[in-house]
Amino acid sequence: MRVVILGCGRVGSTLALMLDAEGHEVSVIDKDQDAFRRLGEHFRGQTVTGLGIDVDVLRSAGIEKADAFLAVTNGDNSNIMASQIAKAIFGVPRALARVYDPLRAQVYRELGIETISATVLAAGLLFDRLFERPLRSINEYLELTKQMCRIYAADLPTPEQVAARRASAEGKRPRYIIVAGGGKVGYQLTRALLQEGYEVLLVEKRPQRYHLLREELRDAVFYGDACEIRTMVRIGMERADLVVAVTGDDEDNLVICQVAKRWFGVPRAIARVNNPRNEDIFRRLGIDETISATTLLFRLIEQEVAVGEVLPLALLRRGGLEIVEMELTPQSPMTEKPVRILPLPTGCLLVAVVRGDSAQVVTGDTVLRAGDVVIALATPEALEQLRNMASKEG
Repeated sequence: MRVVILGCGRVGSTLALMLDAEGHEVSVIDKDQDAFRRLGEHFRGQTVTGLGIDVDVLRSAGIEKADAFLAVTNGDNSNIMASQIAKAIFGVPRALARVYDPLRAQVYRELGIETISATVLAAGLLFDRLFERPLRSINEYLELTKQMCRIYAADLPTPEQVAARRASAEGKRPRYIIVAGGGKVGYQLTRALLQEGYEVLLVEKRPQRYHLLREELRDAVFYGDACEIRTMVRIGMERADLVVAVTGDDEDNLVICQVAKRWFGVPRAIARVNNPRNEDIFRRLGIDETISATTLLFRLIEQEVAVGEVLPLALLRRGGLEIVEMELTPQSPMTEKPVRILPLPTGCLLVAVVRGDSAQVVTGDTVLRAGDVVIALATPEALEQLRNMASKEG
């Protein structure tokens, strides 16, 4: 059997060593190369350093020929997303996700994702030891996890109940929008929607950020983790018309939108994609509407990208175009001349310019200056020429 394991912690490394000892072909993925030390020098399998939701990393681990995929990192949402990629995109016959949260484990099991709740499994073992009862078989403990997860989820509305409530309330309620993630994007979006008269609730799990947001937005802010099923119930997810997930984690945004759409029946769910490469994955996993993580990319430009380099913000896949932004150097031939006379490469259109705290649409009469941040639309073939024009000497 060919098995790919995501996560080389105590559980992942133990699984890998057990499978390797029985003669199975094993590949282990972990973002921390030092984690592979747990495997020892006698491990005969493959190790791959990287993120388990990166399709190239998964391919390097042999996912395309795998018989089973086990996601056992410490992150519930990472395990859920990775197992879905393995199953839906690569067609792995068995994909199992370890999920600590019993409610999330049950909801995703009902949605067709094979999960196991380590929390309930450990509780069952401790319970038997506490009362000195004979240890049960592994199958009995696995069945116990399913039963306990059902108990945890007993008071949740079922998808059928949600659908009935929506049908009975149709046309009687105001438009209700839930924004998950109180960063810059979530804050600005919530402000704009409130000004337009919408009923909006911003969900933020960081205590300090929550209190800061509440000073201005008052009751339009809710303290909690939008990935938690009970939080979704408390904020009235079943009556929402639109959910916008704009946290800094793609895995969180995927889980929020999937549960909102598939369990609570929300008509529209929009996910922020921090890594543009995940955009296609989100669509294949049922999230049709995505937005790019603009604020995160600005931060990357400030900290890691050399001045003048062109950085893709979002690939417009249908037309083969990219939205790019670049900072003009003092030597750039694009400065101090009207845009209409610039020898721009074919397949390039300058859209906007950001100068200081202001932004404006580019016209033929716009004169660019050194230090301007220019936003452009370009074909991949035009990017190299555009990069040279932004940075080279005139």
